[in-house]
Amino acid sequence: MNTPPPAQPAYILHSRPYRDSSLILELLTPDFGRISCVARGARRDKQRRRQALQPFSPLLVSLLGNGPLKTLGPVENAGGPLWLKGRAVYGGLYSNELLVRLLPEGEAHYALFAAYQGLLQILSNLGGSDSTEMEGPLRSFELRLLTELGSCPPLDQCAGGPGGVVADSCYRFELERGFVSIFRPQGGVLCDSEFRGAELLGIARAQDDGHWPIGLLAPAKRLTRLLLRSLLCDKPLQSRELFKQVYGK
Repeated sequence: MNTPPPAQPAYILHSRPYRDSSLILELLTPDFGRISCVARGARRDKQRRRQALQPFSPLLVSLLGNGPLKTLGPVENAGGPLWLKGRAVYGGLYSNELLVRLLPEGEAHYALFAAYQGLLQILSNLGGSDSTEMEGPLRSFELRLLTELGSCPPLDQCAGGPGGVVADSCYRFELERGFVSIFRPQGGVLCDSEFRGAELLGIARAQDDGHWPIGLLAPAKRLTRLLLRSLLCDKPLQSRELFKQVYGK
C-alpha cells in the first residue's frame, strides 16, 4: 500500500483553465519552491473546492504523481484567507507574478516562503489607500527573492577591491561586477545605475531589520528595478501595467 505524501504548506500564485473542468495551479511551497499541479474538476466543483483555491490563502496540500506536473490531492485551509484591499491587492499580485516569472520550479526555498508569508501578513494589515505603506515591505521581498536567485550583490561590498562600501562615496552598479567606486561631486546628480554609499548601507540595514526610512524608498526602488530588469528581459509585468491603468502611475 502506497503511503500518501505528507501535506505541504502552500499558496496559490496563479491559476489557468485546463481542459473542460480543471485548473493548472502554480503553487509556492517551502519544500518545492514553485511547482505546478492540476486541480482536477476544480472548475466544475464551484461550491467547495474552487472557492478554497484562491490566492493569498494559506493552504495545506498533497501533491500526487512522479512527473513534473503533479496532481493536486486533498486540500485543507491552514488559516483564514488574508484579505488584501485597495493598492495592497496589486502588491500581492506583483509579488505573485515575480515568483511565477523568476523562480525555478522544484527547488526548496524556505526563507523565501517565510518572506512571502510575512509580506502577505503586512499587506493584509494596510489600509489600502496609501501605496507608500507597502513600498518598504515590497523592497524587502524583492531583495530576498533576488538574493535567493543569486542576483543581488552584497550591498556593503565594493567590487574590485578589498574595502567595503563607504557612506560618503558613490558607486555604479555593473551587472557582471557589482558596485564599483566612482567619483561624483558632493551633491551631484546620479544616474539610474549610481548610488551613494549611505544609500546602499541604509538599504542593507533596512533589509535586515525591516525598518525603511522614507528617504531610502526611492533609491531602493531604483536598485531593485535595476536588478530585476536583466532577469525579466524587458518583458513588462502585467501587474505593474494594471496598477498604472487603475491608479495612473
